Amino acid sequence: MKTPFKKLRSAIPRASLAKDRWRFVMLWAVTLLVFASILVRAFYVQIIDRKFLQEKADEMILRTDTIQAYRGKITDRNGVPLAVSTPLITLWMDVKEYNQALLERAELQKQLLENPDSKSLKRRIERHVFDLDQLSLAIGLNANELKEKIRSRPNTRFLVLKRQLSPAAAQAVLDRRFQSVHRQVEYQRFYPQAQPNAQLIGLTNSRDQGIEGLELVWDKRLAGHDGKMQVMRDRRGNRIQEVELIEPDVQGEDIALSIDSRLQYIMYRELASGGITNNARSATAVAIDVKTGEILAMASWPSFNPNDSATGLANKDVMRNRAAVDMFEPGSTLKPLTVSAGLESGKYTASSLIDTGGGSLRVGNHTIRDSHSLGVINLETLLVKSSNVGAAKIALSLPKETLPNFYKRVGFGARTDLRFPGESPGMILPERLWNTAEVATMSYGYGIGTTLLQVAQSYAMLAAGGMHYPLTLEKREAAPEGKRLLDEKIARDVLNMMEGVTKPGGTARQAAIPGYRVAGKTGTARKLRTDGKGYSRSEYRALFIGVAPISDPRIVLAVVVENPVGQYYGGLVAAPIFAKVMQESLRLMNVPLDQPLEVKDSPRPQR
Repeated sequence: MKTPFKKLRSAIPRASLAKDRWRFVMLWAVTLLVFASILVRAFYVQIIDRKFLQEKADEMILRTDTIQAYRGKITDRNGVPLAVSTPLITLWMDVKEYNQALLERAELQKQLLENPDSKSLKRRIERHVFDLDQLSLAIGLNANELKEKIRSRPNTRFLVLKRQLSPAAAQAVLDRRFQSVHRQVEYQRFYPQAQPNAQLIGLTNSRDQGIEGLELVWDKRLAGHDGKMQVMRDRRGNRIQEVELIEPDVQGEDIALSIDSRLQYIMYRELASGGITNNARSATAVAIDVKTGEILAMASWPSFNPNDSATGLANKDVMRNRAAVDMFEPGSTLKPLTVSAGLESGKYTASSLIDTGGGSLRVGNHTIRDSHSLGVINLETLLVKSSNVGAAKIALSLPKETLPNFYKRVGFGARTDLRFPGESPGMILPERLWNTAEVATMSYGYGIGTTLLQVAQSYAMLAAGGMHYPLTLEKREAAPEGKRLLDEKIARDVLNMMEGVTKPGGTARQAAIPGYRVAGKTGTARKLRTDGKGYSRSEYRALFIGVAPISDPRIVLAVVVENPVGQYYGGLVAAPIFAKVMQESLRLMNVPLDQPLEVKDSPRPQR
């Protein structure tokens, strides 16, 4: 009898099997989900967001560097450089980068101990030099000081090692492959003829920006525009290659001055010599080309060296371009203009006579005096003997507004066309103060404030036959269109009268130049006291402004010497400086002689 078949039961409960099946399904579901997520992410990264991520990746290795523009040169009228920029290198260290690289190097050295035959590890370790003693020796630093700076500033990204290295010297250091040592190219301004041009040209700061003189006036023209370059760097910031020029740098404009550097040097030399000889506080001069209005030379002594800006900037007094900045009472140098105003009025002619009496004139509470009693004199004698009384009588015989307005017309009371930084406009009293006494004193150069540049400009107008040509410090290829300020005949007559000043009997015989007819006028002005209580009895200003040659005027030269000690007359102090500078100037410019050469008489003291 067969045993009935019995269905065998599983040893595993049904509930447990169902649970395992669910776990299996869930495992596969999770696996598929993860795989699908990876696919989606890959699709997003590779297709949808590829451009964005690529840009982010590029940002890790691409940088935009500034290309510093070369600052334009300043040259004299003959192309001689007066201000140039030279490339200099600053070597610096990224200390944070250095310390990180030092740790990585230590790790590589540990790996090398475990695998001493690894050539790749050896190459990576030897890629850069970490020895600070070698770095210090290569640059010329104190090793202990360098180590202390690195220790005390572990996270700095810019530690200056050495400034103002030549490109060759800097590259010699960089070729040694010192870790985290980088370079920065800068330009330093250099002035080949320093002291003679210092107050005129000025200087730049550490960022190559003009801060004084013409460097400041023409800063935008000289500076140019910096460029931009996209470069590739490694993760440590080392420059690998240039990728793309984004914006080219634009070199600054080169500017040719009207200045003749030869005359500038001669002028400064004679100012220094005259200033030292007379124990003066300062000496200043300016030379103008009569036919073009160009400034041929403008210098002051004492000066400074703009190549040593730290020393130069410490003395603000020597930095001033005194010819344009300093305002003063010009004294008798204004008498030719007073005579010009008198002639223009029609009340006077070249042969007119003026009675100066006993050499004094009472005007209100003020007495005007001459150094000598001259009696009845003509206009030429007024200038030759420098009569204060004669000049005052001319001014007082005219409407009170005539002389002040004439002075304004020829440029006093307003800045010149140069617009030099800090240039003074001078000072003419307001019309409500034009009383008899003020007009009288104004006629011989007191009660009015001018600059040496303004006085020289007015003489250039006389020398040009009454024509005014705007002053300029930039070289002109042709004379500009002038403006007539005075009748040509009047200007010529006054110029001829002024010739007597440099002849025997005049106040400036030491201004005479062999072979040339010279016209001019001396000035010896008392200086105001510092306390404002009248004029000093010990401090003077000596001036001489002259024109040569009279037959065909070419150059106006104005000289002022402040506070000479001992002799102080313009004819003794300023005139000799004028003669030396003017003689050399005429020679260098090949100006023909306009009178026969004669043996010059020994000079005698003149006022």
